[in-house]
This record gives sequence, C-alpha cells and structure tokens, in this order.
Amino acid sequence: MWEKRIYQILDLGLWVLNPLLIVLAIYNQNLHPGLFFQWIGKLHPLALHFPVVFGILIAIYLLFFQLRRFPVDTERLLLAINAVIASSVVICGLLLSGQNAYDHDLLNLHKWGGISVALFSWLFLYLTDLNNRFKRYFAFVFLFVLIGSTHKGAQLTHGVNALSFPQPSLSGSKLKTASDSSATLYELGIAPVLSQKCISCHGTDKMKGNLQLNSAENILKGGKHGDILKGDANSSPLLLQRIHLPLNDEKHMPPEGKLQLTSEEISFLTSWVKRGANFKIKSDQLSPNDSLLLLTKNSRVDSDQKFEPKGNLPDLTAFNSDYCTTNYLFHGSDEVEVNFFQGIFYNHENLKKLEKIKNQIVSLNMQGMPLKKEDLEIIGRFINLQEINLNGTKLEISALNILKSLPQLKSVSICGIEFDEAALDKFLDQSKFSELNVWTKNGSQKQLEKLIQKYPAIKIIVGDNMEDQIMKISNPTIEQDSLIIVNHLDIKLKHLLKGVVIRYTTDGSDPDSLKSNEYKGLFRLSQNTVLKIKAFRTGWKSSDIVQKTFYKSEIHPDSIALLTIPDPKHRGKGAPTLIDYELGENNRYTDKWLGYKDSGMELVIGFNQIRPLNSVRFNAYVETGPSIFPITSITAQGSNDGKQFKEIAGTTFPPAQKTDPSGARAFTCNFPKGTSYKYYKFMVSNLKKMPAWKKDNKGKPAWIFVDELFLN
Repeated sequence: MWEKRIYQILDLGLWVLNPLLIVLAIYNQNLHPGLFFQWIGKLHPLALHFPVVFGILIAIYLLFFQLRRFPVDTERLLLAINAVIASSVVICGLLLSGQNAYDHDLLNLHKWGGISVALFSWLFLYLTDLNNRFKRYFAFVFLFVLIGSTHKGAQLTHGVNALSFPQPSLSGSKLKTASDSSATLYELGIAPVLSQKCISCHGTDKMKGNLQLNSAENILKGGKHGDILKGDANSSPLLLQRIHLPLNDEKHMPPEGKLQLTSEEISFLTSWVKRGANFKIKSDQLSPNDSLLLLTKNSRVDSDQKFEPKGNLPDLTAFNSDYCTTNYLFHGSDEVEVNFFQGIFYNHENLKKLEKIKNQIVSLNMQGMPLKKEDLEIIGRFINLQEINLNGTKLEISALNILKSLPQLKSVSICGIEFDEAALDKFLDQSKFSELNVWTKNGSQKQLEKLIQKYPAIKIIVGDNMEDQIMKISNPTIEQDSLIIVNHLDIKLKHLLKGVVIRYTTDGSDPDSLKSNEYKGLFRLSQNTVLKIKAFRTGWKSSDIVQKTFYKSEIHPDSIALLTIPDPKHRGKGAPTLIDYELGENNRYTDKWLGYKDSGMELVIGFNQIRPLNSVRFNAYVETGPSIFPITSITAQGSNDGKQFKEIAGTTFPPAQKTDPSGARAFTCNFPKGTSYKYYKFMVSNLKKMPAWKKDNKGKPAWIFVDELFLN
C-alpha cells in the first residue's frame, strides 16, 4: 500500500517537473537564474552518475527480465523514482548550461539527449501494460539515447577525445617553452601563455572546436571555424575576436571561471598576431627597444600560478552609474576594475561609494576627471590598487604623493599633469611603483633623461597616451558570412552595447546620424551593394564605418574551363574556384585565389542552351607590395559552337597608384544589349611591366589574383 501511495506522489511531481523541464529547454538561453539557482545547476555533474546507472539497470530489466517481473506496485515505484531523478538532474543541467562557454554543438546534443532520457523515463510509467515486445523496443531506444547523451556529456567536460585510446605523452599537453636569448618569441612568450590558459580546453586531452593550441603546427591548422590567425578587411583574426569579447559573452576565451589573460598578455598576443604571427622570429633578431620584445618580457607567466574561483561575491550594481563602470576582472575573481568617463558629469559621490569595496579595487581609470584633494584621499585608501590612470586630471604633481603610500601600486599614468624636474624628482623619490607614463608641454627631454637614469628601477614612458575624454563606441558587426547574392540575402547587424543606434547605407555613401537608414531588424539585399554601417549613441563618439561589398550572381554556368594554367603555388581549386560562391576576401594565402604572373587568365564558360548576358564581373585581390596589381583589361568573346568566337566587348582599367590601398576589388565588363551566346570566352590581362616606382620588381610582369566571376 505504501508503495502505491509514494508512487502517486512521485507521479504528481513529474507532472510539475517535466513541463518545467520543457519550458527551461526552450527558453534557457533567455533566462538569467539568480545565484541560488546557479548553485542548484552545479548539482548536475554531482548527481548525474546515479540516474545513468539507474537508467541502464531499468533498461536491462525491461529488455531481459519481463518474464520475472517485480510486483506491479514495486515496478511502478522504481520507474517513478528513475523518472523523478532523471528529470531533476536534467533541470540542473539546463540551469548549468548558461554558466560556461561549452562547445555549442556538443551542448545541444547533450541537452536534447538528456531531455529525451527524462521524457522516456516518464513515458515508461504508462507502458507497464504493453506487451513485452513493444517494451523491449522502447527500452532499446532508451538505452541508445542514454548512452549517446552520456557520451556527449563526457566530451563536454573531458574533450571530444574522451573515449579515444590514450596517446603517448611525448608531445605532452604542455607547450615547449624556452628562455635563452636565441629563443623565438613564440617560445618565450606565446607558448607559455597558451600552455597556462588555453590548452586545458585546446590541448591533447581536450580539443574544443577541433582546435589544438599545444604546438605551432596545430595552431596553424586552425579549428572548425578555420584559420584563427588571419582576418580580413571587415574582421580581425578569430583568436583576437575571442580574447577581446566581453567576459559574459559565451564565446569569450578563456571562458568564465578559468584563469584569464592579463592585459599584458592580451597586448602581446594582439601585437604578435597583427605583426604576422611569426613563429620563427627570434628575440635576438629584434631591437632591444622593439615593442614586441618588450611586451614579451612583460607578459612572461608563472607556470605554477594557480587560480581558485571564488563564490558568493557581492553584486556590484550599486556602484555603477551612467558614467562609472565597476566590474570584477573575470568570473570567480574578487578583484575589481573601475572606469570613470565623461568628466563633465563627474560626481564625487560615485568615488566615495567605492570605499565599501576599497580592498578589492586593483585598477582605477580616472582619466579626464576634475579631481580634487578629497578625491585623492579616498583613492589613498584603496590599499590593493595596482594601476591608476590620472591623465588629464589637472592635479598638481605635489598632490600625488599620497599614491606613494599604496603598497601594491605598480603602474601610474599622469600624462597632461604639469611638472618640472624638481617636482617629478620629488614624486619619484622613494616611490614603490615600477612604471610611470608622463607627458607635459613644459618638461624637456633632457630633464626626463636625467630622471630615467636616476631611477632605473622605474620604467618611465614618455609620450601622450591620452585618448579623447568622450569615449568612442566599438564597431558594429555585419552578421552575414556570404558576400554573394544568388537570389537575395537577409542582413543582420549587431552591437553588444545597449542603447546604440546602428545606421546604414546601401548606395556607397557614408552613414550619418540623421538621414541614413536606422537598423530595426533584418533587411534584404538583392543587387550588387556596398553596405556601410556605423554605430551612434548620445554622449559618445560614433564608431568607425564598417563596410562590406555584396555581389549579385544571378547566373551559374553549366561548364567552365581554364585555357591558361595558373601559377603552381596559386592554383586554388582549379576552374571551380571561380564559380564556388566562396570569396578569398582579403587573405591572399588561402586556396580560394587563382594567381597568374607570366600570362593573363583565359577561360571559357558554357551553357546547355543559348543564354543572354549583360555583364561579367571578376573579383580580384590587389596588394602592390608583393607585386599583386589590378587587372588591366577584360576582353569578352562569344560563340554558339564553342570553336569560332566573336569579340563582344572589352574594358580597360586605370593603372595602380603607389598609394592605392590593399584589398579585394571588382572589375566589370558590360556587354552590348541583346548579347546572347552558348559559350563565352574571357581574357583577363595582367600588367606586363611594373611601373618605375615599384623599384624591387621594376619592369617585370605583375601578379593578378582572381577568385570569383559573377554573371548577370
């Protein structure tokens, strides 16, 4: 009797748990659970092993023991217990899924697999009276889903190679590092940073996104999203995108809860990638004052550094305002960074409120704030402050002596604060910090050189590192990978900052804040379009213009053949390169370009029947540094038998100038009205002799790089 009573209670509970589970599954990306429910989510990995084992035993029982069944009430009770536990663990998993940057595809498979297990477990309660054959069928499917979902969960936490046969540890999961002066910058700086902060998710044991960062070879291979070190005109390399994303973005790397990159490490990685990500350049090949070499030294990591995330940290919302942001350095850290901006709106009370968290503040940016003595007295109580920016605060240097009492202060920036040699000498005397940024209209270079020699332990950086007091909005993004319009493209624009207005133009003009179209949702492109977008917000400087060119390609030929062979190093995928709807964009190192130098490019396209055409457009890459010049001319011919061709049209293009920017360009040849043939031949010419200003290859033929043709 008691078994039946407990079963009824559990059955009622399942009618609450499973509808809740379904709602969470559908809307969990939009839910932001509080701290208590985030803690509940952490019970998922703690408790999941029990329902997995219980579920396997249930499946075995239904598959093989139906001739020796438990009493009906006992069987239903066991099935109900299994269903309640399964649903509860899945709900915990859904609460957990939004807290870490798990691999999106694996997470989806694991999530819906777990939901299926929970719903199957619930369904078994109502299948006890089915014949054994159907029960075995359902039990087999249940067991298959349970094992599959469990496997995906293992891959989430232990990597995609969770069940792979162990590999010898010769290559190891740790990156090779070096410290001698002849070591490469990669060995000195990049490898240690990646080893400490990246390969726990992208190494031998775990390989999220099919990306390994434990060797130069694996880094160059990239991952499922391709090359991580090269970008284009409209986007930076993927590696830089991920490390510069806001910490709460699910794609930010390293993910929340992991040891984060320091500002020095981010600067070093960024500079190294932007300068070509050279794995072979050695430290002794660079000038001692080379910025990249200096960044290498500043970013050296302690391989024994450990990080334990802290929980139950107080909410910082109360310390934020429209002109002051207060954030933890990263999830699990109790260290706080504070930024004040827009000096005309500065409020002393916002600084005073920070006294409640004075022991946690490690970074303070007061640039352009009209500070007074009482402000500095408050700052003097931030005993764990490590860096401070006082650029343009109009303080007297004598008032800054209070900073010398801060035991942890390492970096001070006072650009724009006036001083003479004696005043700066007094400020530096007995100072404990290791870096000082200075700049003044009145200070002489000789005075500063004397002080640099007098205080060798302090790195004195002379230069104006002040930015405008009005903050500039980061650039918006065009979330459309393909640049080729077959029928139409629906364009989505995005900006991470709330309250931003994105405006756009499609006629090639620059967007402004008044007349240009305001982005309010998806809009459609159906013709060749130069799309320009820009972000605006009251009280902020507008962003830079982001631009992409979209190409219309209405017609796809039935056949294509190259009559001249491209250079062996730049053959792309052969003739299909020109009609695969994949642009090489601004990266000449991919296999999406056909390169010609000793001759121009000639090709023939064919249709199954006579086809009218209005124009042909070739997308080409131009970069005069490595001698890749614009197309000089396009000649088009037509034929109906594929043998005898007649000239249709020809277009010549202006020569390149020394100041021309690098990047992809379109070269169009228009046909006379009524042009209609079955076969079309195109002759695309390169520059036969480079101009006199191209001194390294003067008089030699230039390259042309072509990656796509568009027929309209």
